[in-house]
Amino acid sequence: LINADLAAEFEALQDRLRNRIITTWQRELNARRGAGGSIRESLQRIEVAELQHRRSRALDPHIHRHLWLNVKVLGEDGKWSNVDSRVAMKLHTLINAAGDLAARTDPTWIAALARNGFTLNSDGEIAELVAAVRPLSRRSNQIEANRARLLLEWRSAHPGQEPDHDVLAMVDRLAWARNRPNKPDVIHEPEWEQLIREELYGIDPGLLHARRPVAPQVTALDRVDRELLAAKAIVDADSRSAPCGGRFSMYDLRAGATRAVAASGIVASREEIQVLIDDVVGRALVHTVDLLEQELAFPLFHVARHGIIEIVNHAGFPGDSFS
Repeated sequence: LINADLAAEFEALQDRLRNRIITTWQRELNARRGAGGSIRESLQRIEVAELQHRRSRALDPHIHRHLWLNVKVLGEDGKWSNVDSRVAMKLHTLINAAGDLAARTDPTWIAALARNGFTLNSDGEIAELVAAVRPLSRRSNQIEANRARLLLEWRSAHPGQEPDHDVLAMVDRLAWARNRPNKPDVIHEPEWEQLIREELYGIDPGLLHARRPVAPQVTALDRVDRELLAAKAIVDADSRSAPCGGRFSMYDLRAGATRAVAASGIVASREEIQVLIDDVVGRALVHTVDLLEQELAFPLFHVARHGIIEIVNHAGFPGDSFS
C-alpha cells in the first residue's frame, strides 16, 4: 500500500523463507520406530499447506502466511506415520529464529529497503515505519485495552498484591481471546486499500511519499565478535529454559545463535551466514554441560536425508490431519 516495489520484494522474501522452513522440516523432523519409539526414522516425504493473508481479522494491513504441516509423514522405510511431535515442538524456536534472520540479513531484501529509502533499527523493524504500527493496528490496540482492564480487575480483587508470571500469562491469553473479531465475509479490495491509505495519511502524510535511496549500514563478517555472539546464544537459550527446569536443547542453542547473528548487522548470503551460525554454536557448546552423559542415551537414527517436499496451495483451512 505504500510502495509496490517493496511489496513485491517482501512477497519474494516470504517465498524464500517458506522454502527454507519446509526444507528444514523435511531435514530435521522424524518419525519414530521400534519399541518405545527408540529409533528415529528420517523422512522421505512431508506435505505442507500454505495460506496467504493480506490483513488481520480486524482488517489491519498485515501481510503474512500460515504453513500447516501434515501430521502424517512418510518415513524412509516407506511407511506413513505421525511425525515425532516432541521434536516438532522443540524445532519451532529454530523456525521462528529463521524468520528473524531472513528479515534482517537477506541481501535482496535489505537492498530493496535501501533503494526505497528505508532502514532497519536495532530491533530489526523498519525504522521509518515503526511509529505508524501501533496507531494503525486496531487489533493490537484492542488487546492492550483488554489487558489493562483485566489487570485492573485482578488488582481490585487482590489488593496489595502484584500479578506473578502465571497470572500475567492468563491475562495475556484472555486479552487476546476477548472480543476477537470474526473473519470478514466479503472485502472490497479497492475500498479497503483506500481506507488504509487514508489512515496512513492521517498518521503521517509523509508515509505515502516516495523516499530517496539510502546506504544500508552493514557489519562485515570479519568484524564480528564470535565469542560475544556465542555468549548471546547461550543467554538466549537459557532465557527460554525455565519451563524445562533450566535445561535447553541443541535446538534452543541453534536458535539462540541464529538470533544473535540476526542482530549483529551482517548482511550476507544464507550459505555464508550458516557457516557463521555453525561456528557460533560450536563456540557456545564449550560453555555448556551435556546432561546425556552416555552416547547410548541418544535415540538411534536411521541415517537418510533424501526426501520429497510437496507444497500444497490451500485456499481454506486444513482439516484435523493438520497441526
